[in-house]
Formats: sequence, C-alpha cells, structure tokens
Amino acid sequence: MKKTVLVLLLLMLLLTGCRRYAGILPYAREIEDMELIRTLGVDGAEGAGVAITASGDRAQEETQVVSGQAGTISAAVLELQGEGSSYLYFGHVTQLLLGEELARRGVMPSLNYVLRDVEMRLETALYLVRGGTAGQAIEKAAADGSATDRLEALADDAGLTANSMPRTVKDVLAELDRQGASFVPAVLADGGLTAAGYGILKDGALVGWAEGDAALGVNLIFGKVDADVVEVQAPDGAKAALRVVGAAASVGPVWDGDRLTGLKVHCEVDANLAEGSAMPDEATLSALEEELARVEAERMEAALALSRTLDADYLGLRASAAFRTPWRKTALLGSFSMAGLKLEASARAVIQRSYHADG
Repeated sequence: MKKTVLVLLLLMLLLTGCRRYAGILPYAREIEDMELIRTLGVDGAEGAGVAITASGDRAQEETQVVSGQAGTISAAVLELQGEGSSYLYFGHVTQLLLGEELARRGVMPSLNYVLRDVEMRLETALYLVRGGTAGQAIEKAAADGSATDRLEALADDAGLTANSMPRTVKDVLAELDRQGASFVPAVLADGGLTAAGYGILKDGALVGWAEGDAALGVNLIFGKVDADVVEVQAPDGAKAALRVVGAAASVGPVWDGDRLTGLKVHCEVDANLAEGSAMPDEATLSALEEELARVEAERMEAALALSRTLDADYLGLRASAAFRTPWRKTALLGSFSMAGLKLEASARAVIQRSYHADG
C-alpha cells in the first residue's frame, strides 16, 4: 500500500510540473518548430575535442546542415541548438558517420554516446568516412540532395554491390565487446558517399581497411552476395558471367591435441549462368564451377589475411567455430593471437542447371 501511495505522489509531482522533477520528461514542442536530424557526423577537433555535423531532413526545404564543436559530443550537440531557428531533434537519427582521424583515435566515445543518450537509437546505421571527415561528406552530399538519402540508397542497394553491407551501432558494440574487433562499412567523402569497403576496428579503434577482394570476401563469409557477378573463362576460351545468388559459410577449428592451430572457412556457393553458352555441356559447367570456387576462395583468403595481419578476429571466426563445436567453446573463445593461427578458405560452387532444355 505504501509503495502505491509513493508512486501516485510521484506521478502527481510530474503532472504539476514540480521543478525538482521537471527534467525527467521532455518539453512539449510543436512539430513545425522542430528540425528532425537524420544524419550525424563526428570528427576529431583540436586537443581531445570533437566536431559534429548534423544534417536535417525537412520536407520541401533545402537540406539544413549545422556544425559545432566542444570537448564531448553531448556538449557539441547542446551548442548546435543555438545555430538554427528550430529545435534540433535527434530522435530520428538513422545514420552516424565517423571521420577517419576520429576512428583511428577511437570510436567508443561516439558509440557510447548513442548507447546512453535518451534520443539516439542503437539501430542507427554506422559508417566510417575513408580519406576525409564526416563533416566534408555531409556537406558535399547536401549540395545535391542529402547524406540521408545517399546512405539510405546505399543500404537499399547493398545486395547489388556485393562489397558493402549495412551495420548498426548495436552490431558493432556487441562484436567489440564479444570478440574485441568488428568491421564497419566505409564511404568516401564525395558527393555520392561512394561505398569503399570496410574499416576494421580492433580494441575500439580503426586499424585497417578491407577493400577489393577482401571486402568481397567479407560479404561472402556473411552470405551477403545477392547480386555478385563473377567473370570467368570457359574451357573454349570464351568469357562467362556467373551471378552468385547464395552463399553459406561455416568455420571449423584445427587442433594439434588440445592446442588450436588454425581455422578453416568453407563456403557453399550457388550461382546462375548469366552470360555464356546457351546450352553448356556438363564438362563446361563443371569447369565453370571449379573456376568460380577458386575465385571465391581467393576472396575469402584476402579477408582472412587481414585478420591474421592485424591480429583481429573482426569476422567472429572463433565464435562461429565454437558454435559448431560447443564442447570446446572455452578453448576457442580464450585469449590467443589470431596472428599465430593458420587461416584457410575453401569453396564449392554449384551452377543451377534448371535452364536445361530437357529439365
């Protein structure tokens, strides 16, 4: 009964606007007096400070971009409130961009801001800006549209590029906590926010990039290959285009007694013949499958080489192996160097044969 009375008293205090509790609830505002921020960029500033750039998304108006800097993101956001005529609302932020210099310094303050701030959301998409600042990227995109539109289009088309996939603040925070490393899609600081592979994080800081074949290998390991096209040479010398329509990878540990010596990644790849012989015989199909398997294995090898070189389990290989062999989970998830392991990749490709005339 006492607990019920206390709860009722607290609610009455909140409803009467008691100054002591007024900060618990947000102030009511008219929607037309608010600027909905959709994209937030964070860069390093002088000393240990940060510079932030925010891009609005107000319908039928030119995209508003505001910026400010302070010692922390929270203080910089507060400073922004005096930049425009409207209240800046960050509860609709869908993308967070981190500049390269800031990411090398460390991403945890930015991610923790999203985790703790009452308006921000863990489902916010996360990007690293390669070769520039988040502010530059947002400003250039606003010259012909908005960063929000560009990044949303990039996320929607991720399956068509085969070298980029969306990642959220929640994804990256969980992986950094679980395996000490993660990866984040990278974009260039150009007007189109062009996809540029992935930035690799270790111990909360940017340590390297996965680009080209390595970026394709990352997507392959995670099965994000909805529209990957691989060009190979047929036995008769003609060029064939194979459209990869599915991939499923598994990770297995290699032991020397009780000592883990390596990890093997194997991928089953499904593809269609997009261009080439209209009626290939079985020998030709088998040759194309072998060539496709070789190409995909090399791409995965490139991604694995970065894990070994940077000593970073950014692909979560140990957790995947532990899932397959849970009775050895303790040994697989223990503290050891990825650089000391032998990492191998293999693939088996199957070209669907449903287009045969006799099928």
